[in-house]
Amino acid sequence: MDIDKLKTFLQVAQYGSFKQAAVKQYRSQRAISKQITQIETELGVTLFWRHANRITLTPQGRFFQSSAQDMVNNYTQTLADLQAFNQQARRTLQVGYFSAFEERLLRQALFQMKKRDPNLYLTLREESNEHLVESVRNGSLDAALSINYGQAPTLSSPELATQPIFSGEMVMGVSTLNPLSQQKFLTPADLAGKPVLYYSPESSTFLLESFQARMPFMVDNQQIKRVTSVEQLQMAVALDQAMAFYPAGLLDQSLMTVDSHIVLLPVHQAPRQDYEIVVIYRRGNPNPTLADLFAQFKQLHPNNQL
Repeated sequence: MDIDKLKTFLQVAQYGSFKQAAVKQYRSQRAISKQITQIETELGVTLFWRHANRITLTPQGRFFQSSAQDMVNNYTQTLADLQAFNQQARRTLQVGYFSAFEERLLRQALFQMKKRDPNLYLTLREESNEHLVESVRNGSLDAALSINYGQAPTLSSPELATQPIFSGEMVMGVSTLNPLSQQKFLTPADLAGKPVLYYSPESSTFLLESFQARMPFMVDNQQIKRVTSVEQLQMAVALDQAMAFYPAGLLDQSLMTVDSHIVLLPVHQAPRQDYEIVVIYRRGNPNPTLADLFAQFKQLHPNNQL
């Protein structure tokens, strides 16, 4: 699909107006409307409801919005990477990560590698787990960091492998305003019917399915909800609007720290709550820099090599 049309769709979705999108692009409303109609015809769905003074996304439009943003982001990043790559031949490493937790682990390792080799050229992407796996499989990424909690980040695949580099326990954040914060641990009964949040910038269902697998007693699918910012999660937990999943062991290595308003408690009488951060890579990848990355992880986290 044409990238220009995708950008137009995203702007119309953002502004809720053909007119504002046209002003932004210095084009006519008719040209903008025509592009949207072409996209809808190509996809075979209606993306926008047209009202008298405004337009709104249909359910199909909301579903398509995140995919369209991913496609535009990937195109823009790939174009920038190609332009930079053509400037000079260097040692290269293309790595992706799933969330802020994996980002800090990756940044620590790459910082040391760049310190030793300033000419090392890096391509970095933050993507959904599904996109990361496909990018490693098709060779556009050398490796990707994701989480193994409740379900493996990759389905059984002979060409892909995973290497654990860090492990910890998933715990529950509870507000000190909540009497449950006085307990030493939580049980499934304590969590019954209560809203539980998790942080993920991606609309992927991978983490939701992982949490549901490890918390099977949460039978209400609406009980576990995603928030797209750390600040939103922290505010809701601190003010006792919800509880939330926190990866113990990584909190001091990410932006997701807790303060005196939040207590972290393990969940007992439930399936094991341990998690692993793993590196996904393609077997037989000939890039020698990938071995350097594994060596750096081992050096930084010798006690977490499983």
